[in-house]
Order: sequence, then C-alpha cells, then structure tokens
Amino acid sequence: MSTGDPDAYWRRYWRLMDRFEPDARGPEDQFIDRLLKWAPGERWLDAGCGRRTFPPWRSESENDLVASGAGLFGCDADLQALPDREDAALVCGANLESLPFADQSFALVASNMVFEHLADPGSCIAELVRVTRPGGRILIHTVNARHYVPLLTRITPHRFHVWIVSCIEERAAEGVYPTVYRANTAERLSDLFESRGGSYVWGGPVTALPTCVPYPGLFGLGFGIGLLERRLVRAWPASARVLAPNLLMEFRRV
Repeated sequence: MSTGDPDAYWRRYWRLMDRFEPDARGPEDQFIDRLLKWAPGERWLDAGCGRRTFPPWRSESENDLVASGAGLFGCDADLQALPDREDAALVCGANLESLPFADQSFALVASNMVFEHLADPGSCIAELVRVTRPGGRILIHTVNARHYVPLLTRITPHRFHVWIVSCIEERAAEGVYPTVYRANTAERLSDLFESRGGSYVWGGPVTALPTCVPYPGLFGLGFGIGLLERRLVRAWPASARVLAPNLLMEFRRV
C-alpha cells in the first residue's frame, strides 16, 4: 500500500483543520497545558517517560519549564528507550509498581499514555501517590477503554496493532507496546486513586483531533469520522463517555 507524498497529506489535513476546527487542541496539548499549571519551578516526575516527555511542537513549553527552575525526573521500564532522549531530564529504568524514589519526592507526577499498558494499575497508583507530596498533583493521560478503537484492539492480535501504527504513524515496532486497559475508564481510575490516598480534582474523557491516514480514500474517511466524533460530543456532552478516545484526569494526594 503506497502513501504517495505524506507531506502532501499533512498539508491537506491542516487546511481542513483550519477550515472546520481552527481552535481544536488535541489531548497531548491539553495534557501539556495542564502540566504547565503545576510544574514550573517544581521537582516533578514523568512516570513512564519513554523516548520523550514533550512533543516536538511544544519545545518552547519545555524551554519555559527549564527556565522556571523546574526539575524533571523520568523513569521507564523500557531500557532501550531511555538512551534516545535528548533532554536534560534525570532518568532511570524502573517499573512503575516499584519506584526508586523516596516518599513525597515530587510536587507533580505525570503519566502520558502509559496506563493502558499496566498489568497492575493499583500497585502503580499506590506508588505514584507515595512519591507525591501531600497536596501535590498526579496527572494521567491515557486511553478511554469505552471508545470503539480500544474495543477493536481487544479482539485483534498485537502484530496487527504494530502494522496499523507503522502505516499511520510510521512508528517503529519497538515503540508499540501491548495494551490491557485495566484502569481505563474515568470511574475505574477515580476508584483506584480514592482507595490509595488520592482524590479526584479535574478531568475525564477528552476528544482527539481527527486522524491523518495517509492513503487514498482512507484519508477522507479518517478525517470525517474524527470530525463527526468531535461535533457529536459538543452537541451531546454525555456521549464523550464512548466517543472521546482519551482520558485526561488530575488527582491530588490527600
């Protein structure tokens, strides 16, 4: 299957976005925006930091945080990912169920697109709460398991997920991790935090930007479905429970 010129698809994509959704912000931008509320000048942890903490288009936000005196620490179980980082974060290899940090080490803990992979989210949450100081914030961005895409991933093999992601996002196979969705509803996340010393502060399901599928015919279908989802959620906010593909939620350590 040939994509033709991927840059041409992206130019077309952003022309359509400027026409139909000029003020739209994707979940990752909303995650960074919320992070910037609490991280400036503070010592904070990126739990499951992977190859990067900030997307390339938010490099200015990263620079602003560094200038504020914020101290970024990171940890990830994938030891092959950490050497690819290009920032000044202090990172280490660690499972989130057993963090190598002292109690109350951080004013903010953030986890970006990690919870959908956790086999034992309860133990992970207990650790995130433990290393957060009282009154500190824990910010979670993950997949909404009630959306149809994760429902489809549950009935298809992991090798199919790797193929789809490589076709659409051109991401290498080693960057596509198996998903289990054991804490991926707003209610489940809130229950787990409430039972482990955290309290819900803000957030819930959030809509995403339409997907750019760089293939003839599929481009329009992907864009149209994403646009329809966004408009349905705006018209009927209760539908976000199943039509918003992501969760963005903030908790406070009691």
